[in-house]
Amino acid sequence: MSYRLPLIPYLRLKFLMRSEKDAVLPITKASMLRGAFGHAFRRTVCVMARDQSCESCMLKKQCAYTKIFETFVEGEPPPFLNGLKTSPRPFIIDACDLKAEYAAGDLLEFDVTLLGRACELHPYVIFAFALAAERGFARKRYSFQLERVDWHDKSWKLLYDGQKQCLCHTAIPTIGLKNSPLPSPLCLKFLTPTRLKVDNKLTMEFTFRVLVFKMLRRILELAYFHVPDARPDWNFHELLVKADEIKIAKNKLYWDDWQRYSNRQKSKLDMGGFFGEIVLEGDLEPFNDVLRMSEVVHVGKGTVFGLGKMRLESLSNPPVVPPGTGPGQAL
Repeated sequence: MSYRLPLIPYLRLKFLMRSEKDAVLPITKASMLRGAFGHAFRRTVCVMARDQSCESCMLKKQCAYTKIFETFVEGEPPPFLNGLKTSPRPFIIDACDLKAEYAAGDLLEFDVTLLGRACELHPYVIFAFALAAERGFARKRYSFQLERVDWHDKSWKLLYDGQKQCLCHTAIPTIGLKNSPLPSPLCLKFLTPTRLKVDNKLTMEFTFRVLVFKMLRRILELAYFHVPDARPDWNFHELLVKADEIKIAKNKLYWDDWQRYSNRQKSKLDMGGFFGEIVLEGDLEPFNDVLRMSEVVHVGKGTVFGLGKMRLESLSNPPVVPPGTGPGQAL
C-alpha cells in the first residue's frame, strides 16, 4: 500500500538573548515566551482598536497575527475537526533547559520552529521576540537583548544580527524529508513531556496504531490550515490497519508532572506527560514519512510549548553524541 503524506515546509530558528540584569525566570519558559511573543506580535501588526476581537475583525483573513495565533475554522471543517474554533498553531517553542537563574550578561537560548506559511512571516516573529525581550519577561519584567537569531540549513547560519538590527540572509524553509528507510528495531525517544489522550484521558499505555493516528491527525491538520497548496488525504484507514502489525517490543516510559502559569486563566496548569522510549519492531517502511515528520512537528497536546518532542534512533548503530549536546539525534 502507498499513502502520500502532504509535505509541510518548516524553518528552525535559534534565538540567543542576553540578560541585561540578574533575572529569575520560570524553569519551564515556553509558556512565558509564548505569552510575551503573542502580545508583542499583536502590538506589532494590529491596526485595529485594542478592544477589537480577532474573531469579528474584518481583516482577520489577511492578518499576520491570526495566521500564526488564531487561524479560525470557517465553513465545513475536515474530518476530526468538528467543534474546533481555531486551528493548531503553526509554531513550536522549544525552551526546556530548566535553567531559572540568570546573572547579568547570561544567555537565554531557545528554538522556534515555524511551520507552513508561518515560515514566510519569520521577520515578524523575530521582531516580535526582540520587542518582547526589551519589554521584559516574567512578572518582574526582566529585560533581555536579542543578540542573534540563527536558522538551520544543514548547519546553523546567522540570520539576524541584533547589534545591526538587520537580517543577514534570506531564510529558506526546509521542504521534504529524509527518504532512507527506517531500521527495525527502531527506538523512539520522547524528550519532553508527551501528552496523548485516549478516550479523553491522558495515558502512556497505547498501541502503535494509536500513536500513528495522533501523528497523522496533527500533520494533516497543520497541512490543511497552514500549507495553502496541500491536499491532505484523510482516508488513512489502511495505514492504521498496517500499524497493527508493528510491535512495541519495549516500553520504558515514565510520567513526570510539569506545570505552566497561564496569564489568561491566572492560574497554574498541569502539563505533565511521559518521557522515555519505546522500541518498535516490524516493517516500518509505510510509516517512514509519518515518523520523520513527527520529529519536526512533535506529537500530542501542548506542542506549542515544546511538548511531545521525539527522536528516532537506530539500535544497531546508536548515534555518537558529544558531551553536553543533549540526548538523541535524528537519524
